[in-house]
Amino acid sequence: MASIKTILHITPFFHPNIGGVETHLDDLTYELHKRGYKQIVLTYSPLSTIVPYQKSELSTNLLIHRFYLPGHNLFHSLEKFPLLNFLYITPCLLFHSLIWLLVNHPHIDTIHSHGLNSALIGNIIKKFLRIPKHITSIYSTYDNVPLNSTTTKLFVHILNNTDKVLTQSDQSVIQLRNLGVIKNKIARYYHWIDITRFKPIPKKSSKFSVLFIGRLIPQKNSITLATLAPEFTQIRFDFIGTGPELENLKTLAKKYSNINLIGDVPYKNLPQFYQQATVFCMPSTYHEGWGRVLAESVACGTPVICSNLGGTTEAVDSSVAIIVPPTSDHFKKSIKKLFENPSQLRKLRYNCHTYAKKHYSSDNVTYITRHY
Repeated sequence: MASIKTILHITPFFHPNIGGVETHLDDLTYELHKRGYKQIVLTYSPLSTIVPYQKSELSTNLLIHRFYLPGHNLFHSLEKFPLLNFLYITPCLLFHSLIWLLVNHPHIDTIHSHGLNSALIGNIIKKFLRIPKHITSIYSTYDNVPLNSTTTKLFVHILNNTDKVLTQSDQSVIQLRNLGVIKNKIARYYHWIDITRFKPIPKKSSKFSVLFIGRLIPQKNSITLATLAPEFTQIRFDFIGTGPELENLKTLAKKYSNINLIGDVPYKNLPQFYQQATVFCMPSTYHEGWGRVLAESVACGTPVICSNLGGTTEAVDSSVAIIVPPTSDHFKKSIKKLFENPSQLRKLRYNCHTYAKKHYSSDNVTYITRHY
């Protein structure tokens, strides 16, 4: 690692914005810091989370600089229109990043861009400033992308002009190859979590509870989970998160007292909610890139019921999870199965922490650093 000095991270999303990618980047920058890398993060002010933020943060070997982008939460409004979203996110970050780099003249050995928007920016910056290496991490899946569309050709061209494309699931590796990304450029990496914080502790209550954590958007399918509450009056349904589906959840919560809306919770406080839940549910109707919340729950000793779409089936297996299609009927049957069969619940719970230590260790960061 002696020749590696400074990594430039380019990403539209970073803390204090809340999300799975943001949490992964916190973990990544922390592990790189422990391994002696210097790092610069060029990002936006929070795009979907209303929280105070600092324009610049400087700590040992880590500088974070945030640029303001108008149109709070417009990113999520444009999610159904990928090309418009790309045009909304990319130009401003490219312009500000170039200006900042030209003014400050930092020495950079490797660009690590996060997401397709940043990949294009990284390609331009590498060429313009003659930076030796550029790798890109991809966090989405691309199941229904038309093979020969102009948008797809642009997407593939951008990735093929990077030095390495890192993706988080075998499914995504296959998708990228099928779209036309050069085979030798693609590499799989494995996520990790802090299993010293996400760990089992004794539960304070014997009451059966179901936990959901995530953005309250239609794709996450929290409403389907909430509609099961009247059929399981002895079970408490806890929801952590905010988003456009919150009003619909509030309507249901007024009708059914076993729906508990907790709102946003700081990331550092999440372990206690996983630890006290009986089961964690993720009924997403879209193809999750991986499903970090599943790993966090399993590490805390809490089994999961999750959708069988996307990378979730690579984050957990049947030893710690029930994996089903994301329909009301399937989740109803799965919750009922664990509620009525304590022995099966205990078996899944028993496997959780061992599974987490085997699969979610911070040593997984080497799947990334080997490409630096």
